[in-house]
Amino acid sequence: MKRFKRSIALFLAAVMLMGAVGCSQKAQNGDKETKSPETTAAAATEGTKAAGSEAESTKAVSDGAQVELLVDMHGWMPTINTEATEENPNVFLSPQVIADAFQEMYPNITVKWARTKPVGALQAETAEWFTTQINAGNCPAIAFSWGTQYQDRDWYLPLDEYLDTPNEFVEGNEKWRDLFPEYLWTNSSVADANQKVVAIPIALYAGPATGYFYNQDAFDELGLQVPKTWEELITAAGKLKEAGYTGVSPTNILPNITFGSWVEQFSVGPYIAAGIMDETDYDKDGKVSTAEQLRAVKAGLYNPVDKEYAKEFFRQLKRYYTEVLETGWESTDYVSLWNEGKVGMREDGTWILQSENSNKERKCAYGVFAVPPIQKDTTEYAADAAYTEAGPYQPDPDLQLNIMKPAVEGKPEVLDAAVKFLKFLTTPENISALVLEQGSDIGAVKGADVPPILTDWISQPFAVTPKTNWPGAFTDEQGLALDSNFELWVKDSMEDDEFFEKVNEIQQKGADDYIKSMNVDTTGW
Repeated sequence: MKRFKRSIALFLAAVMLMGAVGCSQKAQNGDKETKSPETTAAAATEGTKAAGSEAESTKAVSDGAQVELLVDMHGWMPTINTEATEENPNVFLSPQVIADAFQEMYPNITVKWARTKPVGALQAETAEWFTTQINAGNCPAIAFSWGTQYQDRDWYLPLDEYLDTPNEFVEGNEKWRDLFPEYLWTNSSVADANQKVVAIPIALYAGPATGYFYNQDAFDELGLQVPKTWEELITAAGKLKEAGYTGVSPTNILPNITFGSWVEQFSVGPYIAAGIMDETDYDKDGKVSTAEQLRAVKAGLYNPVDKEYAKEFFRQLKRYYTEVLETGWESTDYVSLWNEGKVGMREDGTWILQSENSNKERKCAYGVFAVPPIQKDTTEYAADAAYTEAGPYQPDPDLQLNIMKPAVEGKPEVLDAAVKFLKFLTTPENISALVLEQGSDIGAVKGADVPPILTDWISQPFAVTPKTNWPGAFTDEQGLALDSNFELWVKDSMEDDEFFEKVNEIQQKGADDYIKSMNVDTTGW
């Protein structure tokens, strides 16, 4: 055990050293050097063991039968290359380091990586990939699927019984779940509509999932302040446009007009939804669960046909596409424009902090600010935002992993291996190895190290995001219908009244289908 902990400590020390060196070499334009992939690779070669392993003895699961464990970690997959090349400059080694140590402990288990998944695809495309793998008998036993995104398809194994057992890789632990902050077990991307835990959190967003990277030179030139509200962001975008800059460039994850944009998820949805929490939080526990959303939809509380606050919610989403973004945004190369200093604000995930720090092509100094909430300077229907003194409040999971039921049903040896690997993965040392190398997330377990690059970011005040949001359409089929009608409406190809009628029809149908597929108890509704 001690030998393996020393080895992972070497890996962690190398990653932290390179991060510290990068932070100390900050250039005047805001650039930072980051760890070299070659150095990280060397550290991984030297320390190929991970925390919790036992060097002196090996173990076996299922009476020593050979087990192949197929694992998908989405954007956290280990790279095939261990050194950076011109063709493959990115190197990410910690998952393989951890898997190697696990396999040394359990020689009868072979960890393989599911590398055919379309990482970066939309959720509907990812669902198609899972369906294909399931039908072909190739579904990963451990997979990323946004936690509960496909819960209506019955793909997820409930995990509560395993969480109530000790994590044997952490000395003194009595219940695996106790390694994590308690609030995570009721997070909507961890627990399903029936409050069964179906995902294990691995890494958390360091505050909001997304932010705005802004051109400090342009802001200084125009005397702009960092926006604190949605309305201030729109105003700043307009002034940047007038000065010849792109006001806001959207994330490249947004391929076309869609209802579920990041503006909907983080700026507008939570705060207008919070304005009606007195009605939608039926059990008065301070959060609106999926079941409560379903109940509120059936009660007509989100119906834009006759609820003015619901109309206002959709109007603000439309403003993003008609007032904030430029015409032709879908086909514009904003990365090049950003690097040339021609973009004022760049909407992106906080996970690019590491790569942006080492971006040598960018010609402007930059800063980052958290997603600004919609407030009463825009609409009376927005709930007032509360703020932390410093640091994020109960951040959401970025990476959470499911055990996929189609891959383990009738295969107890695969299930046993999957549970053990997830327990091994979630020791504080192994989580630290992952997040320190990734650089822009914080660990989901208590005691995990925080990447040095995040020190300034997480020391600022953050808005406390309400524990509610505006519901979508609940199912993939109705989600596509909502997106299609929303796009027509944004493009003024559908009148307001017709669109609002369509929204209500879609949400009612989606709620009915979801209630049926998930067997949601509607007693008392």
